[in-house]
Formats: sequence, structure tokens, C-alpha cells
Amino acid sequence: MKAPAEVVSTLSHVPGVAAAMVVGSADGLIVEASPMKGAAGGAPDTRKHTAALAAYLYSKVSRASHAARLGTPSFMRLEAERGNICVVGSSDVVLVTIVTAEANLGRVRLDMMKAVREKG
Repeated sequence: MKAPAEVVSTLSHVPGVAAAMVVGSADGLIVEASPMKGAAGGAPDTRKHTAALAAYLYSKVSRASHAARLGTPSFMRLEAERGNICVVGSSDVVLVTIVTAEANLGRVRLDMMKAVREKG
């Protein structure tokens, strides 16, 4: 993956992405994050909580996927009333985006997958 700051900057400019974060997969701590945009913003700890919980959920999905002998999950999406949380794993970190309901999820997914494949 490219440098976290570059990944976050690129993804935060995708239409519909309210926030992009690179998060430690083991501890859920934010390595790099964009500011929250629009209605998805709120309390200052919104990103911290989302980052930690997304990393935790991804670890549980990974365990379930391995238990089912499906291998490592490539993309995880949590769909909610007002948007989505998307997660892609990349070794020691996970890439997390908070996405509005109006976003083009196909583009967000492709850009996230591309970000973790590119070398920096």
C-alpha cells in the first residue's frame, strides 16, 4: 500500500466519501485519517470509535471467513440507513471509509481495492 497520508487524501476526494482512515488492524488505532465531511460528522470521537469498531469487525469477519475455508476477505461493507462503512484489509492495517447513501459504492470499492494493491 502507498503511504497512509496519500491513500487517505485520494479516497477522501472520491464523491460520497465522508471520511477515509488507515487503521491498525490489531489495535484499532488510527494511523491516518481525513476530517469528517457533511452530515456524517459529529462528535470529535466519531472517527476513533468507527475506526476501532471497523477493525474489530473486520477481524471477526476474517475469522469467520477462514473457518468457512473461504480465505481472507477482500472487502467488507456494513450497510446502514444513511450510508455505509467499507473496509479493506492490508497486512497490519485496514482501510476504512465512511460513505454516504448517495455514493457510487462500485467506485468506492474499486478505489479502495486499488489503494491497497499499489506499492508506495
